[in-house]
Formats: sequence, C-alpha cells, structure tokens
Amino acid sequence: MSSAEGGAPDSPIESYLDELVTRMPAEQPRALRQLLAETEAHLRDDAARAVAEGASPHDAEADAVRRFGPVPDMVGAEQRRFATPVSTVARQVFSTALLLGSIGAITVGLSGLIAELFQQTAGARALVDVRPGQVLSGSNCARWLAADPTAHDCRAAAIHDWVGEVVIYRVAFGLLGVAALAAFFLLRRRWTRQRRWSMLPPLVSDTIATTAFATAGIWTLGTGIDTLAVGPRTGYGQWLSAAPVALAAAMFFGIRLVRDLRHQPA
Repeated sequence: MSSAEGGAPDSPIESYLDELVTRMPAEQPRALRQLLAETEAHLRDDAARAVAEGASPHDAEADAVRRFGPVPDMVGAEQRRFATPVSTVARQVFSTALLLGSIGAITVGLSGLIAELFQQTAGARALVDVRPGQVLSGSNCARWLAADPTAHDCRAAAIHDWVGEVVIYRVAFGLLGVAALAAFFLLRRRWTRQRRWSMLPPLVSDTIATTAFATAGIWTLGTGIDTLAVGPRTGYGQWLSAAPVALAAAMFFGIRLVRDLRHQPA
C-alpha cells in the first residue's frame, strides 16, 4: 500500500477511482464521467455506513472497494453496456447499402439515356460493334433479321439488337433503383416510428460512395478515351455514356465527404 503525503495511508476509494480512469477508453469521456460519479457515490455511502458502525475510515473504504468488485470487471461491464448491438450494426449496413445501391442503379439508368443520345448523334456503332474475329451464327442472324426487317445484313441487325440491350437494360436497372430508393424511404419511415432506424456514420458512407463512384467514373472515362483514341473507334459510347453520371455522383459525395471531415472534432 502506497502512502500519501505526511505518511497517511492512501485512500482505497481514491486509488480505485484512479485505476478506473486509467482503464476506461479515452474515446468515451461521457461514459467515464457517469461511471466515476456513480461509483464514487456508491463507495463513499458504503464506507460511511461502515464508519458509523465503528470501522476505521481506511478499513471502511477498503471493505467497500472489495465488495464493489475489481476494476477490470467494472470496465468490461461498462464496455458491454455501451457496445453497439449486432442487430443495430446489421441495420446500419443494410440501410446504407440500400441507399447507396439504389443511387448507383439510378446512375446506371441515367447512363442508358446518355447512351441513347450517343446512338442518335454518333450512330449505333458508337455504342457497340461486332468484335474482330467474332462469328455471327446463322440461327442468331435469322433471329436478328426477323426482329429488324430494315437491316441490310446480319451485322447491322445484330448491332441494332445489342444497342437496344445496352440502352434498355440500363434504363430498366435505373427504374429498379428508383423502386429501391422508394423502399428505402418507406423502410426509414417504418423503422423511425419503431425507433430502430440507424445508418452508418456519414463519414463512412460518403467515403464508400466517393471511392466507388470515382473509381467507376475514372475507369469508364479512361476506357472510352482509349477505345476512341487507339482502339477500333467503335463502342466507345457505352463507356463514355457511363462516365459523366459516375463522376457527377463522385463529386456530389466528395463534397459531402469534405464537409464531414471539416465537422470532425479535432
């Protein structure tokens, strides 16, 4: 047992509280303040009752500390009390993924509209073309020509069919994203009424979104430019039609991310 100034034995309660401070995580100051206040009040009340019954102050404090339990047990219980339940984490991940996924699907749908503009202004081969060495089978040619009687050959009919798929599939995916976004708002309303609504912190979600959209935008832009500059000079439109919406989304979430970082505590 260490001694205080003047040779008096150190207070067991003070030593207990000191150990509690050193063991509690520094990132939970509010929890620490509450725990210290509650612990000190309980220990001093317990020691005061023992002193009233005739025990010495030091022995009364030592007995109160012993009955209260070891500091590591106290810290562990407090950590478990403040820990985020697994179900809450699952809801945070699900709700954030639903929001970002629906926004991603909507950007794909918008790229389908831009792809249609490419077709109208630069022609169908700006979006897609027959790859060098690709063989168009007779059965497929018959199907494509039946669907497009105005096509003068199998290649033109195939390209027309593929362009339709590029545009229609993207727009359909965008409509699916709109439905997912509507489901997100409905779910948020329901879980908010039940006091269960929770999402990942904005700093986390905005970082994920900025990274994903920026990667997609840079990759599609680079692929489109490469196809246009050194490639077959056909099919570049399917890449360049996706780049603007991806980069716009990356800029939007990037601005939010900068705001999040500025509002972080020092």
